[in-house]
Amino acid sequence: MATAIRAIPTLYGETARTFESEAALTEQNPGTEDYRHEAQVVADFLKTCIAL
Repeated sequence: MATAIRAIPTLYGETARTFESEAALTEQNPGTEDYRHEAQVVADFLKTCIAL
């Protein structure tokens, strides 16, 4: 059974500019990752468990 070939979407306008600027920022700091959102999710969960 064959797999369907799909077109690769092309970014235009503001979406393309945002992607390009974020890619450039990532290239400058390739080893950094932002875990603030995940940390907030864990903190909210622990608050509901009355652990904090």
